[in-house]
Amino acid sequence: MRRSGYFLALSLASLLALIGLNAFAATPVIKSGSKCSTINSTVIAQSLTYLCIKSGKRLVWSKGVVTAPIEDAQISTPPYSAVAPNNGSDEYRCFLLDPKFKNDSYLQSVTIVPDNLLVSHHGILYKVDAVKVGASQALDAQTPEAGWPCFGDTGIPGATAFSPAAPSSWVSFWAPGANFKGYPTGTGMRVEAGDQFIMQAHFHIKNGTSADKNKASIKVILSLAKEPVANLKTLLIPAPVEIACGPTESGPLCTRSAALIDLANRTSDKAALQASGLLLICGKNPFNPIPSSISDCTNIVRSPMKIYGATGHMHQLGRTITITYQSAATQEITVLSWRPQWDFDNQTTDWQIKPISALPGDFLKVTCSFDVGLRSLLPEFKDVAPNYVVWGEGSRDEMCLAIINYTD
Repeated sequence: MRRSGYFLALSLASLLALIGLNAFAATPVIKSGSKCSTINSTVIAQSLTYLCIKSGKRLVWSKGVVTAPIEDAQISTPPYSAVAPNNGSDEYRCFLLDPKFKNDSYLQSVTIVPDNLLVSHHGILYKVDAVKVGASQALDAQTPEAGWPCFGDTGIPGATAFSPAAPSSWVSFWAPGANFKGYPTGTGMRVEAGDQFIMQAHFHIKNGTSADKNKASIKVILSLAKEPVANLKTLLIPAPVEIACGPTESGPLCTRSAALIDLANRTSDKAALQASGLLLICGKNPFNPIPSSISDCTNIVRSPMKIYGATGHMHQLGRTITITYQSAATQEITVLSWRPQWDFDNQTTDWQIKPISALPGDFLKVTCSFDVGLRSLLPEFKDVAPNYVVWGEGSRDEMCLAIINYTD
């Protein structure tokens, strides 16, 4: 649902004071007519493709055109009627998808299209190595319905929400406003012959909707690079979320312990462990968490990488999200992505004009701000009891997540 009419954006000055952006050097934004350096080069930004052309004696970016996906393969989840477990309102369901690639390939773009926006909240596409396909098939066979339940991750033994590299790896995601992911020129995501995909679909079931309106499927359109390119990877930087009920709110779920039990009942037993684990990973006290409307986490770069893009993700109580890179050598801070007014329906990737070369010891940081007062304004929460909010998979829970695309 769109929320832009519900509140005004925080002023730039207050945001700078809030999260200390006064030293930030913002990444330039692609605009038609702005300077470029290499004629006939292209760049994709906000799902538009820009071409570097000659205008007089200058090289400038052309007018952006909508990037149309080139279809080399199409895979779809089977139609599925979502049913939220344990009196909740959310279901996470994973589906194994076989692209039937006979040769090693590089994905140049991924387009994810849900057919029922009434129930589809978001979806994540994971690649499953060929040697792990059997484990996925075994999960799929455990239930008579298509797919299998997978709150938190893909459900494959050994997978976790934030360390999916061994059994599966994050390829792309769909969220409102972000159907198409076209990767920068010279990059792509490597897929080997025999690899398959898992689509983790998050379905949100609204009160009072009939079963026939909860049926949905998700289509994935894949285009391939015509020659080998640099292998684009994904790094996830989550920050813990600890938001107390507002001063005018009350109820049995306004204590953290009760909210964690409710979260586990609605989603999975691992949810409470994730909330504590994030506090520990991000240098905060898991035994005495302090509620705050600000969430943040800093990740130390462990090996050289080139950063190509960044995407932020939150749910319905988000106000702002900022993703930054800081050089340890110069202390210079670069904004990779900034949403001064979070819009759940516009979760696009911010691709850098030039990739940023990060070195070991540099820092990547995500900072989010939330407003629990939005619960009184959003129809989504009209019939839902207020709760203490932690990191969680449900739409009434919250996330503060940076998605970084990079190459080694």
